[in-house]
Order: sequence, then C-alpha cells, then structure tokens
Amino acid sequence: MNKLRNSFFSKLIVILLLVNIPVVIGMLIFFFQSMTSLKVNAMESIRQNQSELMKTVESDIDYVKQQLFKISNMSDWNELNAGGPDGIDYSGISAINRFRERFQNTLDTSRLFSDVWANIPSADRRFSAKNGLEDFNAEENNKIRSFYRDYKRVAAWDGRMFITSKSGYSEDGAVNIAAEIDMQKLWKLVNSRKSFAREDMIFAFHGNEETYLYDTASEVARELIQADFAIKNTDIPHHLLIQTNSSLGDFTLYSLVPTSSVYSFLQRFYTSMFFVLFCTVAAIVSYFIVVGKLIKKPIRMLIDGFKQVEKGDFSTRLKRKSNDEISYLYGNFNTMSAKLSDLITENYIKEIYAQRAIYQQLQSQINPHFLYNSFYVLHHMIKEGDNENAEEFSIGLSQYYKFLTKNSSSDVLLREEMLHTEVYMNIMKKRYGSRVSIDVHCEDPSLLQVEVPRLILQPFVENIFKYGMGYKRESLQVALTIRQEGQELIIRISDNGKGIEDELLEKFKKELLLPDAPSDSAIYNINKRLKIKFGTDYGVSVTNAVSGGCQVEIHIPYRSQDAETGGSDPCIE
Repeated sequence: MNKLRNSFFSKLIVILLLVNIPVVIGMLIFFFQSMTSLKVNAMESIRQNQSELMKTVESDIDYVKQQLFKISNMSDWNELNAGGPDGIDYSGISAINRFRERFQNTLDTSRLFSDVWANIPSADRRFSAKNGLEDFNAEENNKIRSFYRDYKRVAAWDGRMFITSKSGYSEDGAVNIAAEIDMQKLWKLVNSRKSFAREDMIFAFHGNEETYLYDTASEVARELIQADFAIKNTDIPHHLLIQTNSSLGDFTLYSLVPTSSVYSFLQRFYTSMFFVLFCTVAAIVSYFIVVGKLIKKPIRMLIDGFKQVEKGDFSTRLKRKSNDEISYLYGNFNTMSAKLSDLITENYIKEIYAQRAIYQQLQSQINPHFLYNSFYVLHHMIKEGDNENAEEFSIGLSQYYKFLTKNSSSDVLLREEMLHTEVYMNIMKKRYGSRVSIDVHCEDPSLLQVEVPRLILQPFVENIFKYGMGYKRESLQVALTIRQEGQELIIRISDNGKGIEDELLEKFKKELLLPDAPSDSAIYNINKRLKIKFGTDYGVSVTNAVSGGCQVEIHIPYRSQDAETGGSDPCIE
C-alpha cells in the first residue's frame, strides 16, 4: 500500500476552501474594483465641476472684457477729453453719468467683478461705478498702462486683480478702463463647486505675478503653494490632487480631496466584508471539528489498519459498535485481510520459490563443449612437452571450473566476476596465442565492489570467441569497459568482428523485451536473470558498434559495497 500523501480529511478541507475562497476572492475583487471605480468617478466628478467653474470664470471675464472694449469705443469720451485740468463741464458730467450707467449694467450682469473704473489723465479725474468721481491716480494709471505690453488677460497689483482695456480701436491712451475682480465673490463661486465637504480648492492666477486664492487654514494647500506645486500626488498623504487649466493658461484650479471622504462608504463595506469572512472561517472551523469526530477518527483507524497489513500483519481486525457506512468498510477490511493472508500463503510464497528455481536453473546452465576443447588443448601441450604452459593452462582451467561449481552464493562482487572472465580469456590466449588481444578498462576501481549475479560476463566473451574467430582469422580484439551513469552500472563488451546482421539484430532487440524469450542462448539467459533479479528496467542490450563488430551492454543498478564486509569469498586461489 502506497503512503498517503493527502488525507481524506485534508481533501474535505480543500473542497470547502475551494467553495468559499472564490466567494471571498470575489468580494475582494469587488471591493478593489469599487475602490478604483469610485476613485475614478470621484476624480471625473471633480474635473467636471472644475471644468464648469473654469467655463463660468472665463465666460464672465470674456464678457466683461467685451463690455469694456465696447465702452472704450463710445464717442462720449471726446466730451470728457475736451475738458481740461480746471474741471469737467456739463456735457462731460452727462457723459460720466452715461458711462457709470454702462459700468453698473456690466457689474449687474457679472458674477465676479466688484467695480469698473476709468482714468482720464486729461481731466485729472478718475470715476468708477462704485465710488463715482475721484481724483486722478497717476500710479494706478501708469501701472495699468504697463500691463498693455504683457498681453495678460488678468493682471494683479497691490493685492488686487483686474482686467484692463484701452480706449478706442485706435488704442488711444487718453482713457484707461479697468474692472476689478471681487475675490470674495470668486471664493463663494469656488466653494459652491465643491464635490466633497472636506475638499480644499486653490485658485491660481498666472498673470504678471502669481496670485493664489485658497483657505489659509489648509496646511496641505499651504505646503503645495510653498513647494511651487512640485509635490506629486503620491507625496500627499491620504489626498487626491486634481487640477484643471484655463483655455489660455492664465489661471489654474486645484482640488485636494481626502481619500477618507471618497472611500468612506467602501470602508464601511470593507468592515462588513471582513466580518462576513470571519464568520465564514469560524463556520468552516466548526464544521471541521464536527467532521473530525464523525469521519476523521474512523478513517484514521482504517488507515492504521492498512499500514499494519502493509507491514505484513494480516491478523489486524477493526471493530465498530455503530452500524453505519464506516462499519461496513471495517467489515470488508477484515474480510480482505483474511483473504489476503490466505493468498499470500498459497500463491505468493509459491511464486517466490518458482522464481528461485528458475533463477538457479538459468545460472546452472554450462556448455560442456568448452571443457572438451580445453582437455584437447591440454593433451597437445603435454604431448608436445610444453609443460610450463600446460601447468598454467591446467591451473587456469581449475580456477575457471571452481568458480562455476561454487554454489555458496548466487551473487558475487564484480571484481570476482572480472577475475573469472580474465581467467577464461587467459585460457583462450593459451589456445589461440597472439591472435587474441584483450583490453579491460574500469573508470573507477570502486565499481568493482558492486555485487552482480554470477556468470554475466564470461558467456558473452565466450560467444565472441565462438563467432568472432570464425570470421576474423588474423586477430581478434576484445574490449571490456565498466562505467557508471547516475545510479546505473554499465558493462560493455565489444569486438572487432563483422557484427550482427540487421535482421538478426532486430530479432534480438524484440525478443529481449519479451518475458517468455527463449533461454537457450547466453544473451536471453543473462537478460532474463537480470530482469528477474533487478526488474524490467535492467538487462542486456545488443547493437553493432560504429567501428565494426558486435557490442553488448549489461545494465544493472549501482549498489556499492565494502569489499571486506560484502560479497562472496574469492573463488580464485
């Protein structure tokens, strides 16, 4: 039984969270979208109010500007200019009355201006709609005349703001007309356009000098003006900054709105939302406590029972008093445990013994033909008097068959398997002489401490001599290399023969993958033994080398073992 990665109770938690999380996420998305939407709507509302206020101010200024221009072109100015410094005659007085009437009409139809006046240098007089006839103000007259060169629609001087107009289309400088803006009227008009009760507004005139109209009690507005409006919106804590410029750029309107005023409704909604979220979490926790008592504990007992069976304890039995679905599961578990115990006894153990028998049978297959040939070679050595080689040959032959007949263990260290293979190759060298060349290479000596099944190398070397010598009469080169790739040990045996025909090679590759492949050949024999012992991921592969000849690779898992504590005893004395 595989280990449980997620408990049933955890899955219940996940399911409930999957049901409730979208609701909570939806509430959060709705909240943030509402915040963004409300902010955008609030800013659009403020901009719209600012735009309407700008239009009102510009319209009023343009209207008064036009009226001043019309008044400046009245023919009655000639009667005033006719008078000298000694005074204004009757006709001049009549002209003044007509001008005052026009001045008053202009003020009555204006929302921002408090006075309209004219300076008459020739008569040394000044008269206005508000104060009537007054003494001539040379300083004021010179200041107004200086503004003509600036082409400013609105001018500021001595804390006052006004617009000016020359007299006549010919721009005669004999008469100067001006209209003063009433700052209180403008401030009332600005306050009437507020979108929020706590909104601060700044009206900035960009005339010949900067003039600001604002609530002096507002610290934020004062900081903005002192910083010359270099402070960005993000640098103003908890405030939105919106501005609108006039069409001609001669004045700007700023609005400072606390975010608390914009988000007051959503903050209440935010509190309510988290209250609902808290109640939801509390309900989920309460549900889990109840479900834990009703389901988690019985399921945990069932899991513990399966773990005991997994360890091999088939006597485990579960009991439950109530007659419900869990009791039905317990009953089936007890039945399964009993049947599984019987199946293990009857089938599993039998299969193990059968696999062992097959393994031993495959390992014990030895071709006696090599023995007959070896005795024949030994006979000729003795007959020819080559006693030294005969002695070495007989010792090697005894070592070779001692390894074959040693049944103390089915596994040996790779070092012992290599020694056995080298003994066989030395015997073949004695038989074939210089025609045989053998090269053995191991990239790491520690690889020789790996335990491998007996007789997995020598049969392949034997096949090389059996088939390679028949083709390559001059010389036979055998290469044996051992290397590690990851957690896999790879042993490669190759020769310089003609290789395997493509049709036969494809047959080998397909049959090596079959579980019931014939075992009368060394390739199939060893491949089947390796798969029985290590699993289907390991075994033998056969290819033709790029340089020519046949190439066999043996793949087994890499399991290092200390030579002093692991493996079988050396079989070569």
